[in-house]
Amino acid sequence: MDAGLDRKFRLTERFELRFRAESFNLANTPHHANPGTTSATSTSVNSGSFMLATDIRNTGRDERTFRMGLKLTW
Repeated sequence: MDAGLDRKFRLTERFELRFRAESFNLANTPHHANPGTTSATSTSVNSGSFMLATDIRNTGRDERTFRMGLKLTW
C-alpha cells in the first residue's frame, strides 16, 4: 500500500508553501518470488518443497520508504 499527503499553505498573496509526504510499501509487506523458481526448491509434485516460497523478489526499491518535500512558489 502506498500513501501520500499534500498540504498547501498560503503565506502571502504572492508566496505559497507546499508540503508533501509520501510512503511506499507502508505495511512493509514482503514480495515473495514465484514458488519453485530457485534451485533450492523443486518443481516436482512428489517433492516436499513443492510450491514452497523461499525467496524474496527484487522489486527495485527498499521495503519501506518515506519521502518528504517542501516547495516554495512565488
